[in-house]
Amino acid sequence: MNNYHKLIIAGIPCIRIDPHISSNGIVILYHGWVSNINDYIFFGSLISDWGFTVIIPEIPFHGTRGKLNYFDPKEVQKHFWNVVIQTVEEARNLITELTAKEMIVGVIGNSAGGFSAAGIFSNNLNIKSAIVMNGSCAWERFEELTCERDRRSPWISIDRDSIHKLDPAKSIENLKNKSLLILHGTEDTTIPIDSQKYFMQMIEQNNLLDSIKFVEYSKVNHQITLSMLEEAKKWLYERTDI
Repeated sequence: MNNYHKLIIAGIPCIRIDPHISSNGIVILYHGWVSNINDYIFFGSLISDWGFTVIIPEIPFHGTRGKLNYFDPKEVQKHFWNVVIQTVEEARNLITELTAKEMIVGVIGNSAGGFSAAGIFSNNLNIKSAIVMNGSCAWERFEELTCERDRRSPWISIDRDSIHKLDPAKSIENLKNKSLLILHGTEDTTIPIDSQKYFMQMIEQNNLLDSIKFVEYSKVNHQITLSMLEEAKKWLYERTDI
């Protein structure tokens, strides 16, 4: 495969994958916790084959930007939210640089990348479409549920206000005239589906169901399935009238 190369965009190490046909626009793809941009070349190549230019940014403390003990619960508690918040904040300059020359169709993220994609989508007016896989769009609620599950007090490792100001569930008004696809396994033990169900309750209360689709995958844990990819492809095509 010779249609991809590494580059720096707005100070962030990225991989760009160009389609072999005329591009229908840019899709920004965010990788998850533990992985890095190289691990997502295959996923990005699939999206590229659908006819999109794919940009895969490296998230903080991953790949060439540093390393953590990703499987240590204390390390996760200490760094997870900081990584997500920094990713969302630095995406502004990345989006500005990209939109100066090309059109962004949407943003996709899986796992921790799903948190970031949701935050970027809800806090950037230039991002009109997003696909969140196995992540969360209700950050405060996710933190509360996780701490309850782990039997620890919330808001110790992260200041609540830091999450609140970027939490997609606190910016429902920003989702009007946008489209969001949420894909999640019902048996996810890493990022339980509960916070996404809570988010959908808020969406229903605000009469935004027409622009947001939530697909639950029975008996699926924390993984990307073929059905999820098929749903994502269909969604992108619908957004670009392909």
